[in-house]
Amino acid sequence: MDEDSPKQSPRANSHGTRGTVPETAQPIYSTNSRQPKPDLRLSSQSPSLLTELPRELLGNIVSRLENSDLKNLRLSCRLLASTSALRINRVFLSANPLNVRVFRAIADHEEYRHGVTEIVYDDARLPRSAFEAQATRRPEMLITGPPPDPLTPWEAEFQSTAQEADEEWFQSARKANLWEIGAHKSHTKGQWDSLTREKQAESEMSYPASWAYYQNLVRQQDEVIASGADKEAFIYGLRQFPSLRTVTVTPAAHGMLFSPLYKTPMIRAFPFGFNYPLPRGWPARREPESPLDAAPWVDEEREAWARQVRENWRGFLFVACALALERQHHHVSEFLIDSNQLQTGISCRLFEQPCEAFIDVVSILELPGLRRFHLSLNVEGQYLYIWQAFRRGLLKDALSKAVDLEQFALATDMDMEDPDEEEPPSLEDIIPINSWPKLQHLKLWNFHVKGSELLLFLAQLPQTLKLLELGVLFFYDGARYLDLLQDMRDTLGWQERQIRPSVKIALPRRGYYRDGQAIELNKEIDEFLYNGGNNPFAGKPTRSGVPRGVGVIRDAFLADFEQPWDLPRWQFPAQSR
Repeated sequence: MDEDSPKQSPRANSHGTRGTVPETAQPIYSTNSRQPKPDLRLSSQSPSLLTELPRELLGNIVSRLENSDLKNLRLSCRLLASTSALRINRVFLSANPLNVRVFRAIADHEEYRHGVTEIVYDDARLPRSAFEAQATRRPEMLITGPPPDPLTPWEAEFQSTAQEADEEWFQSARKANLWEIGAHKSHTKGQWDSLTREKQAESEMSYPASWAYYQNLVRQQDEVIASGADKEAFIYGLRQFPSLRTVTVTPAAHGMLFSPLYKTPMIRAFPFGFNYPLPRGWPARREPESPLDAAPWVDEEREAWARQVRENWRGFLFVACALALERQHHHVSEFLIDSNQLQTGISCRLFEQPCEAFIDVVSILELPGLRRFHLSLNVEGQYLYIWQAFRRGLLKDALSKAVDLEQFALATDMDMEDPDEEEPPSLEDIIPINSWPKLQHLKLWNFHVKGSELLLFLAQLPQTLKLLELGVLFFYDGARYLDLLQDMRDTLGWQERQIRPSVKIALPRRGYYRDGQAIELNKEIDEFLYNGGNNPFAGKPTRSGVPRGVGVIRDAFLADFEQPWDLPRWQFPAQSR
């Protein structure tokens, strides 16, 4: 069978399950089937209008264009081609051949490779099947494997075949995506990216065509994983990008349907209207799902199973290993393991015992000049193990190696609605604050704390601190943000510091339909702490805990999204984008 044939099943070796493309499937859409873009190529006289401008003015105009427009401008004439260089400071990589090819092409380009400062690894692999998608959240399913197809007509009445289960999963995800687009339009009053998303939804690809295209993506993904092409490319990039400073590993690259967080080459090449299950890769809990028991990172009795579970974080594992082994060939100073406010992260059970991944993380934290570290942790079920991942002290010991750290973020997926009976350890037991004399920015997100312990912890923050972010905290001892801010102003003495730390507090937007939105307070807090203003939490609280009239709503998946928290959403003023 030809390798590009849409009838090649990507699930042939996936736990013995089957998957075929319906006979009615349309040919896989090419990238040329996208919605046509305006033709930006200039007429024969147009180039002269631009080329006659002073170089400084021309450069200013060009600097405001996106790369997609620069590509068209460069086609118009030689002068504009020479003065309109693409700006490539961020490159993408994943288990996808197009992402690998583009990554390597930039790494081989003598001009562009010198401008790259960040590598983003998309660690959200596409599930091969409904079973694989479920097993990401329920790893115990991997022990027994998928159920066999029904053998008799009677069994078929009560049990779905693998193909039927896959179709139901795929179709259900597509419907949920379309519902989210409608909800997004309502919440944003049709602004931001609502219009472009709605246009693609109206031109949605058929199920057969989408399934065929998806199967081809998964087949390509399996080939990259089998060959290790993305691993080799990453190591090559570490050596080829002399200006590289930041490495980000995230499961959130796909963002929302038709509105990705990162427009990777793979995602840019999607056909117009391609609707598919958005992958998260890591075990991701969606509200209002209850937390589950996370599988062990190391299981000597069932190591084969534990190895399968660890594959959920395949990208993180080899990126961390490469950064540690190639430390002589790169100057990375920022390592971000960032869930972007999704309810997920790398398994905290990694820190229950020394292991290869732990050693790699320690090696990275020991890098001279490592100034920024973002750690998103999956902590589901830790209360069942008395929070061993934190109480063992391995995490704190590892963090203490980063003596040059200036920015640190710790985010978890703790359930804020149903706190665990076994209280987690205090922040002092996790964060080695005395090992970071250069710390300027501290962010704590989605954590259970005691107000009194938090205040003692804040009192130890160094004089270098410029920004403190406290997001989605649950207070075990009944403390309130109202009291916390009052105590911070009265006891910390930050008013007398040479550098007055700015304080940002974020609370979840209760009842919101997806992860990523929060109500943020910053200016009001600083006004209260340093300029005699009113306590912003002194008013009548809402369900979200923030009085209306203070703070703004921001969205982790929409960079420029900002709306006031002073009006009901149906009264938000229209805002053009």
